[in-house]
Order: sequence, then structure tokens, then C-alpha cells
Amino acid sequence: MTCLVVNCNHWIGYHIVNGLLEDDWLVEGVIDKEEKDTLSMFFGRNSNFSFCENVEKKVYDTVISVGVPLKEIDHVHTNRSVIIHPTVPENMKEDTILIKAPLLFGEWMPMNENGMYRNHLFIPFDSTYFLTEAVYIEDFVSYLVKWLNDDIADNKKSAIIKLEHSTYTRDNRPIEKKLEQVKEHYHQFKKYTE
Repeated sequence: MTCLVVNCNHWIGYHIVNGLLEDDWLVEGVIDKEEKDTLSMFFGRNSNFSFCENVEKKVYDTVISVGVPLKEIDHVHTNRSVIIHPTVPENMKEDTILIKAPLLFGEWMPMNENGMYRNHLFIPFDSTYFLTEAVYIEDFVSYLVKWLNDDIADNKKSAIIKLEHSTYTRDNRPIEKKLEQVKEHYHQFKKYTE
């Protein structure tokens, strides 16, 4: 299966690319030129991944846009178009599937010792909001890839999915271990994110 990941150098896009590659997808990525390009060096050498600049003449099984999609991909040929965003973006195409992103946390996210940033808003790790709403990025990506591989997903090309067709994913285990893992990663690689 083939997938185009738009904003593949965003920290969430990076994890999505890795999840798809681990599941043997052929993945092409479009870089957000406003983001740092540090993360692309980690998956850029995988033989199932390539960067794409001209998407007009290609056909993909799935296109995933992290955040608001780029206007350059409006005319991409795809069987399924997915936007991962916390709110409904303006001018979203009718046949696009919206995944309202929960509060995701994980390696490479914008953060410091005490908390993370989401859309320039600082969220402390010890806040009730973080402790009750945060979902580890690898858990999110594993469910996303499973859903993409599911045949029933092909029939859900609607921006609004009825509640009975929705899935709410929540890990009931404490997130402290995953948070410690993310903090260790931050200390090891923070020179690349500054």
C-alpha cells in the first residue's frame, strides 16, 4: 500500500511515517518548509521511503496530512484522504476524513523539563489536563495504522463519522513510564530540537 504523508518532518508526521514503514507501506513525504528538517534524516534512508515534490502525477492509496493540508496537494489522486488536526480545518474537502487529534505526547515533541507545547500553549506534565487527556504517540500511531489497514475504513469517506462508527482510544495504564521515556529521549537529543 502507498501513502503520502504531508508535513512528514513534523514530530507527529515523523511517528506516522515510522509506523507505516514498520508495517511495510511504501511512503512518500512532503516536507513543511516552516518546520525544522532534523527528523527527516532518521527515515530518509529507508528504501520504502522517499521525499516527494511533484505529487500531481501520482496516485496513493492514502494521503495523511498532519495539521492543515498544504494547498499544493489539493489535486492529489487518492482513495482516502485523512487530516489529523485538533479542530476542523477551514475549507476541508467533503470527502476528507478528519481525525481530531487528542493531546499527543512523545519523542521529538516541543517540550522542556516541566511540560510540552501544543500550538504554542504550554501544558505542564503534572497538570490534570495532561494526566487525564494525554495519549502516547506510538499508541496513537499503532491504532491509526491498524485502522488504515482495516477494510471497513475504505467505506468511511465522510468528514463527520457517526458516533456508532467512531472509536475512542484510551490507555488506562498510568503514563508516568512513557513520560519518563520521553524525558530521557529529550535529554539525549535536545541539541537537535533547539
